[in-house]
Amino acid sequence: MKVIKDVFKRLTPWAVDSDIDSNFKNENENAEFELKFENSIIGFLKYNDPKWTFEYSEEFKSEKPLLPLIDFPNVYKVYEFEQLMPFFAARIPNMNQPYHEKKIKKHNGNKSSEVSMLKIFGRKSINNPFELSFI
Repeated sequence: MKVIKDVFKRLTPWAVDSDIDSNFKNENENAEFELKFENSIIGFLKYNDPKWTFEYSEEFKSEKPLLPLIDFPNVYKVYEFEQLMPFFAARIPNMNQPYHEKKIKKHNGNKSSEVSMLKIFGRKSINNPFELSFI
């Protein structure tokens, strides 16, 4: 979320920090996502208000089809964070494009919710080959 806030600050220098925080609330929306590579489940991203967690799947821990992700090097640790990590936040596009606004409306999304934005835009990313699915 820090990355998103930094971009927002650059685009809207007149906004104060409280405005920025209010624009990126998750609105107590708990959710779980599955991170996959090809047919292998790598791990699970969860939002349980007010924190995010990421943990590797048992399949990944036992078979290790790939090296661990750079941001999450210990496969046995449950990572907890208050802000969405850049590895996942990068999947949320800049909202300045009319196409994105249309897609949000089409899916009844909430652009002030990271969870909602990941549900709509998070599946694929040009930043990495992993797939993130809402479960």
